[in-house]
Amino acid sequence: MKRGTVIALFFILVIVAALSLEIQYSSYDYIGYNPTNNAGEGVVHAQFANALGSYKGPYVIVYVTGQQWHWDFYPHAKVCTNLTVVPVDEPVVFVIHSVDVFHEFFIQNAPSNFSLGFNFGAEAVPGYYSYIVLVFPKPGLYHVACAEYCGTAAVGLGHSWLVGTILATCNVTLAMSVTGGVLPQGQWDPHAVSGAI
Repeated sequence: MKRGTVIALFFILVIVAALSLEIQYSSYDYIGYNPTNNAGEGVVHAQFANALGSYKGPYVIVYVTGQQWHWDFYPHAKVCTNLTVVPVDEPVVFVIHSVDVFHEFFIQNAPSNFSLGFNFGAEAVPGYYSYIVLVFPKPGLYHVACAEYCGTAAVGLGHSWLVGTILATCNVTLAMSVTGGVLPQGQWDPHAVSGAI
């Protein structure tokens, strides 16, 4: 091949790669949270404002930091490792990032009646924040895992140990006891979506 052809092909590949990256990340922000149809659930957003869209109701914010090999949740009275509490039936905005390598913050409800039904994930990337809006439909435990292989340790720990638990509850007293008296940021208003008591 001639040198000019190789250079032209190189530039075409660079342009295609740049366009595909732009399309991939811009597609994350196509819609914000909407309580009437739960649009926005499970959609990873590149900006906080886009995660909530035009929604003006109550929501809480939970900050998540992934690292080898645990999840840190805050704000709480102190950083909680591998455990946090969220309200039921109210939008929860997870602000997710990593301090070391790529992880994937992946949530699923505990198996009951052999049905999972609730599986969402978002990338945890060093130097980048992703935002995901989730509504936990009923009280209970939701498991957190890393769905992207993130390495092994010399002794005992590694990717398979990067797990955690989210407790969804309407009981503010229970939530306060788990978090040391500091609820996640925002307005704690269980059943904000359905209006149930």
